[in-house]
Amino acid sequence: MFRSQVKVWHCHLNQKTALSLQAYFLFHLPDLTPVMDTLVCLNLSFNNLLFFPVEVLNIKSLQVLVLRSNPIREIPNDIHRLKLLKKFTISFNLLSELPPGLFLLEDLFYLDIAYNYISFIPGDIKNLRKLESLNTEGNQLSALPSGVLNLPLQFLRIENNFMHPLIWNEKIQNQPQKLTHLAALCFSRNSLNGRYPDLTEDIKKILDDFTACDCCGGPRYGKGLQLVQIYRNIFKFGRLPFYFYACSPSCRRNF
Repeated sequence: MFRSQVKVWHCHLNQKTALSLQAYFLFHLPDLTPVMDTLVCLNLSFNNLLFFPVEVLNIKSLQVLVLRSNPIREIPNDIHRLKLLKKFTISFNLLSELPPGLFLLEDLFYLDIAYNYISFIPGDIKNLRKLESLNTEGNQLSALPSGVLNLPLQFLRIENNFMHPLIWNEKIQNQPQKLTHLAALCFSRNSLNGRYPDLTEDIKKILDDFTACDCCGGPRYGKGLQLVQIYRNIFKFGRLPFYFYACSPSCRRNF
C-alpha cells in the first residue's frame, strides 16, 4: 500500500495525467486525492480488487479506465458519472451483467468485457453512438442484441461464446405475455386515450411504462417475445446471430 501511495504522489509532483498501479496486488486503492482533478488514464489491472473502486467515480477528467484481471463481480450503475470516459477495459473479471448506467457514456468508443460470465447484453447498448471497438470474447452469450446493428463498429470479437443454433432453443424459452401488457398494447395501438379520458393513476402508470419494439418500432410492454435472427456478412463475420424482442405474437410472426 505504501508503494502505491508513493506512486500517486510521484504522479502528482511530476504533473502526469496517467497513473498505473498494475500488479500492485491491491485490495484497496491508495488515496487518490492528489490526482483527482488531473488524472486522465488509470490502470488498475492485475490486482485483488474484490469490488469496483467507487472512489474512481469522482475523477471527472478520467478518459481511460483499465480494470483487467480483478475479481470484480459488479459494475456500479453510477459509472455514468464518468462522463468523459472513452476507453473502458474490465476483461478477465467475474461480471455476470452490465448496468444501465454503462450505456449512458456518450463518448465511449472502446469497450472490453472479455472473459467474464455475461450471458446477456442489454439492448440499450445502441445508445453508445460512438462505440467503434467491442470485445465480448469468452463469455456466455448466445446472440448479440439487435442494438449492436446501429453501432459504428470497426472492431468486434465474439469468439468462445455460446453462439450456436443448438443452444438457441434452450436459451429462447418465451413465457406467455401478461394479459396486462397485451391489454396496454391494444389500448395504445388503437389510440383509446380520447375515448377513456378518466383513467386511474395506476392504469396511466402501466400505459406510460413501455419501451420500443425491436421488430416494428411501436410500444412494447413488458419483456415481450424473444427471437433470434441470423445476419450474414456483417462486421466481417459470415454468420452472426442477433436477438430481438417483439411486442406481440403477431409482430413476432410478421418479423
